[in-house]
Amino acid sequence: MAPERINSRLSELSEQGALALRRQVNDLFALFEQSSAWQGREPGELARSTLELLVSRLRLDVALLKLQGPEGPLDCCFPPDLDREALLAAGEGANADPPPAFELPRPNILGRTTVRLAAATPLGEPGTIVVGSWRENFPTPHERHLLQLIANQAALALQSSREARARQRLAEERGRLQRVNSVLSMLHAVSDGLSRTHTFAQVADVILSWGLDAMGARAGSMFLADETGGGLRLIHAVGYSEAMLRDYEHIPVEADLPLAEAFRQKRGLFGNGYRGNPLCYATVPLLVDGRCLGTLGFNFPEPRPFEEDERTFIQALAHQAAQACDRARLLEAERRARLMAEARQQRADLLSEASAMLGSSLDLEAALTWVANLLVPRFADWVVIQMVERTVSGTDETKTLAVHRERVKAGLARELGLSLLSTWSEPRSCITNNSVLAPIAARGRVLGAIVLGAEEVGSYDPEALELVEELGLRAGVALDNARLYQEAREADRRKDEFLAMLGHELRNPLSPMVTALQLMRMKDGSSSERERTIIERQVEHLTRLVDDLLDVSRITRGKVQLKRGRIELSAVLLKAAEMASPLLEQRSHFLEMPSPAGPLIVDGDPARLAQVMANLLNNAAKYTDPGGRIAVTVVGEGEQAVVRVRDNGAGIAPGILSRIFDMFVQEGRSLDRSQGGLGLGLAIVRSLVELHGGTVSVHSEGLGRGSEFVVRLPLAAPRHDGTDGEDRSPPSEVPAVQEDPGSLRLLVVDDNRDAVELLTEFLGSKGYVTRMALDGPSGLEAASAFRPHIALLDVGLPVMDGYELASRLRQEPSLKGIKLVAITGYGQDSDRHRAHEAGFDLHLVKPIQPGQLLRILRELVQTPVEAEVRD
Repeated sequence: MAPERINSRLSELSEQGALALRRQVNDLFALFEQSSAWQGREPGELARSTLELLVSRLRLDVALLKLQGPEGPLDCCFPPDLDREALLAAGEGANADPPPAFELPRPNILGRTTVRLAAATPLGEPGTIVVGSWRENFPTPHERHLLQLIANQAALALQSSREARARQRLAEERGRLQRVNSVLSMLHAVSDGLSRTHTFAQVADVILSWGLDAMGARAGSMFLADETGGGLRLIHAVGYSEAMLRDYEHIPVEADLPLAEAFRQKRGLFGNGYRGNPLCYATVPLLVDGRCLGTLGFNFPEPRPFEEDERTFIQALAHQAAQACDRARLLEAERRARLMAEARQQRADLLSEASAMLGSSLDLEAALTWVANLLVPRFADWVVIQMVERTVSGTDETKTLAVHRERVKAGLARELGLSLLSTWSEPRSCITNNSVLAPIAARGRVLGAIVLGAEEVGSYDPEALELVEELGLRAGVALDNARLYQEAREADRRKDEFLAMLGHELRNPLSPMVTALQLMRMKDGSSSERERTIIERQVEHLTRLVDDLLDVSRITRGKVQLKRGRIELSAVLLKAAEMASPLLEQRSHFLEMPSPAGPLIVDGDPARLAQVMANLLNNAAKYTDPGGRIAVTVVGEGEQAVVRVRDNGAGIAPGILSRIFDMFVQEGRSLDRSQGGLGLGLAIVRSLVELHGGTVSVHSEGLGRGSEFVVRLPLAAPRHDGTDGEDRSPPSEVPAVQEDPGSLRLLVVDDNRDAVELLTEFLGSKGYVTRMALDGPSGLEAASAFRPHIALLDVGLPVMDGYELASRLRQEPSLKGIKLVAITGYGQDSDRHRAHEAGFDLHLVKPIQPGQLLRILRELVQTPVEAEVRD
């Protein structure tokens, strides 16, 4: 070959080599630039870009990229309508030599239908890349190398993209976790704040203060459903004007507002406009177990998209608010129940205290004043009580008392109460704006009214009305009881006055009768002895009945005063036998009364104990047939002296044994009343024995089998000086004044002419010098002229009573040393005390036995006395 030709060929080859080298370098630079452009691309975008780079750099007719990455399959094909499965199947042997051929579905721009294939597997990526070109030298080593480089770079880009996306997701997750932690921290703080809330207002304050800051809201509000469920009432709001809040204090649930709509639909509403109004809002319902308690709403200054996490946060706030509101509702219900229970307990305590006070006091005005002060200020600011009291004269008098928490306003409270009562058309319980009224009534009669008042309107409810009604009933019962007690006391007073008058009126005629009998005996001798005896016996019986009647009156009023001393019971029994001897002798009874084994000393009143034993002996004598036997024994049993009175008389029926000691109880053993009596003797026995600290009982085996009465009295403690027995006072050292009755002057003053004339005649027959008068002034005149040693004065004198006459006589200097004796039919303790104060030396109760009177006159002359009282 010629040298020129060879040089030309070498030059051509050199130029081709240089061109190929430049091309390869360009391909590599393009690949590196593309690799930089692939940073941050998505996997799908990377797959498409890789496919485009292959087609442009390798001048391909077909290309298929199919990879299986973590993000899913990546499948790109050029041209798009290529049979991918056929190309993959053909590309399985693409790395063989010669490379496999693939028939195009249609000719390329050069009219070729057959292409040669090459394949590459990206580094580290499951899948394959299959490419093809019509060129006969395809693929060249450079093209194979470039195909693998592009595949590897694409794989690296995919891995880098995945790592970037993983870092981004990690950053996003970290941000999300930070936001979640922030939200959770905020929700925890909200929960902590809500845990210390107890009211709806406190809940709303916590929720709104946190929610506004967390979401950047301009304003917020919380509404709760009212008691009817037909409206929403504002609990708390922030960021709104006062004028707007006044308009929205209460809204109907049907209102055309986001708050009402969220309540109705029970779902959250988020938007940047409402009914054409530019309003950015978020409103969520407060739900608990499907119940909608209210709504929570926020307004924002600018429109916003309300991302899911923001909606979730608002829903979480609403959930916590709903739970807190439900808890507050339960706490409020518990508080109200507790307050109601405490109020009921307070009312019960007040009623109990008021009842105790009203039931224990007879001063109803003071008791009701105390009750009013009990009501103020616990239940009222002021109280007015009006009551109708019965006066001593028997008329009704209305009294009004008022109590105010400020004492200076008591008059104002009185005016308010009277004003309300003046408009009280009918006496029934009622509640006004700030007061409650109830009648004081008992047994269908209105006795007054109670008015409770408060400064604040609406302070009283039906339970307060029930309290005042109950107070009115209890005050009515107390007033009625006070009336009944007053009427009973008045009746008791009238009874006492009647008994005193009865005793006086009965004793006045008895006194001249006794004196007349004595004069008859002195004048007539033995004539009419039987008649006189009968009259004397009946007069004595009548006297005993009067004494029993007055004794019972004194005992029932607690007016009996014992004159205690150490006495020996045998002496008391002897005195009692002497007192009962007329009846015992009359009925020819045999009295058996053996002496006790030793002295039995008791601390008692000898006269009253003798009366007890005499009553028992008289009772046995009356109910024992003539000629019966009565046995009296007295023994010591432990620390008691026991007296038994046993008879063999009519006995006592079992049905009456338990009532035998009651007043006016007599067994129907004598329908013709032949035994007489008022049924008071045994009642007096029991009362006097109990006054001595003893007991009395009765036993009978039935009618016709006799009876036994047992009196038990406590024995007196032994004396420390070793002596025992009765109290014996030393005899008086006052020398006796012996005077002849003929020189003793007696003045007798009595308005009963028969009594004064007979007594004067009787005393004159005994040798006394007597003068009589029929009233006080004549008695005073007679005393000044007559200057008597002793004056016997009736108390119930006309013009000047005996008490005044005695005082006047004591003031006369010429009558110094005169002895004054009250002779009267009044025998009450008050009468004796009054006689002592008037200056009487003795108080004698009519009728007086003539022998007893003579003995008293002798004692008055011989021994000075110190206002001794004798019955």
